[in-house]
Amino acid sequence: MRYFEDIHVGDVSHFDEAYTFTEKEIIEFARQWDPQPFHIDKAAAAESIFGGLVACSSHIIAAALSFGTRSDPVAAVSALGFSNMRTLLPVRPGDQLKMSEKVIEARLSNSHKNCGILTMSCEIFNQNQEKVFVYETAFIARCRPSED
Repeated sequence: MRYFEDIHVGDVSHFDEAYTFTEKEIIEFARQWDPQPFHIDKAAAAESIFGGLVACSSHIIAAALSFGTRSDPVAAVSALGFSNMRTLLPVRPGDQLKMSEKVIEARLSNSHKNCGILTMSCEIFNQNQEKVFVYETAFIARCRPSED
């Protein structure tokens, strides 16, 4: 477990774990959260500007949020928000995504005792090393517990 004190501005983490998007999951996720034809209907998607099924942005961000928590968890307390989200390339069935993140701000919290606030710039890449999605996130992280 990494605590606030373990993380510094400029630190970069590359997560080795990959997440593969399947056709079935793209359709199921989108049916519930973003039922656009190019996410849920193969024939309609083939006629769209994408030329086939693509994952919705909320599916991509949901997968991205799991990367750091599985491989190198931070003592996170709560997300504060997300900004500068951009879909750069479509994510298609069979795509395997990986993520890297860079710490762009780290400061102690004024309102939450024994916590700091971290801001990360995140980049998501497909199996061809093409950047497909970017975003920034800020969250509260616990400071290392004191040893009394």
